[in-house]
Amino acid sequence: MKELIEITENLAKIIGQMETQRKNLGTFLRETNSLTDLELTDEILENKLIIPITEDGPSNFKVAGVDGGLLKKSFHGIDLMLLKACGVVFSYEDSKLANTEYYPDSMPTPEPRIIMDPFNDIEFEVNSNIERQIKEVQTAIETIEKFEPDILFMHGSVIPHYTFIPEKGTLLSENYKRMIETYSKLFDTVKKKKTVLAGVIEDSRGLRFCDILNNFLFIHNNPKFPPEMKIVLTRTKDSNLLSYALQKNERSLVFPYSAQAAQHPILKEFGDNKIFTFYLKTAEFDRPVRIDFLGDKGVIDKANFISSITLKMVGHEGYGMPSVIIEADQRAKLEENELEMVYQDILNKTGNIPGLSEQRRNQRPF
Repeated sequence: MKELIEITENLAKIIGQMETQRKNLGTFLRETNSLTDLELTDEILENKLIIPITEDGPSNFKVAGVDGGLLKKSFHGIDLMLLKACGVVFSYEDSKLANTEYYPDSMPTPEPRIIMDPFNDIEFEVNSNIERQIKEVQTAIETIEKFEPDILFMHGSVIPHYTFIPEKGTLLSENYKRMIETYSKLFDTVKKKKTVLAGVIEDSRGLRFCDILNNFLFIHNNPKFPPEMKIVLTRTKDSNLLSYALQKNERSLVFPYSAQAAQHPILKEFGDNKIFTFYLKTAEFDRPVRIDFLGDKGVIDKANFISSITLKMVGHEGYGMPSVIIEADQRAKLEENELEMVYQDILNKTGNIPGLSEQRRNQRPF
């Protein structure tokens, strides 16, 4: 026990030292922001690191949020999934919420799926994630087509989340292709309807902002910067650093999602559709959120528009997510017993067949 206490004391000391270094770096960025104009490049799209945002913006607008839910379970011969997605539309008049609508309705019916393909555990996990994203994105497309909101927020990024790219010709690759096609249709839809598409990432592990600082800003703009701070940047996530650098109603500069979009495993699938990113401090006592958005012309204006709308929709100083996404999340949430009810209903109709047997790991007598 004594050894364990000593280990935790040392760990706490290391963590505290690193956090102090991050705080010092964040403070430095704030202090130098007003004194330094950055040189614009393909990656640095604004001449300041920190941009103040007002909540003025439009007073009459329509904003949508989409989120999805997924439950899944593997049995001896099949895999069972339950999917649900919901679109929520808030209409504002004079900056006040005037109306709320839902798509397909306020309490969407979960969609059961039986997966007969012989996926291994990892493939089943990836396939489930692909199916969930297809469901969410298709719901977003239909929400835009029906309500034509000024802006639509996804819960998560506006490009697919991936773990690996399936090999061509496999069963998984066909579903992956469907997912890419659905996202491409979403991008085409928002362009036709002139809806701004943005994704709010709740717990980002992004490193791009720190990479840009490390690779460009210190070299070109501040050669006297303490060398140990470069080490801090290589060990820090963007949101951790920006928790110290940003204050409420401020955002970071806008930057491309990837330095090499043509070589990025996902972005290269979408051709000329460009994705940009920034961080926004929406609540006094919460970390900044990351926002990814589809941009072409007027990228900075879009970032300011997204920021002003987002700030209008955060009503809790300890939780910085916009309310339309919170509502969509609650409507799309699935309870564990819902999957069990579907399973029992199928079992009652088929009888106790081997394919529906529980896996042994769930039936251990000890």
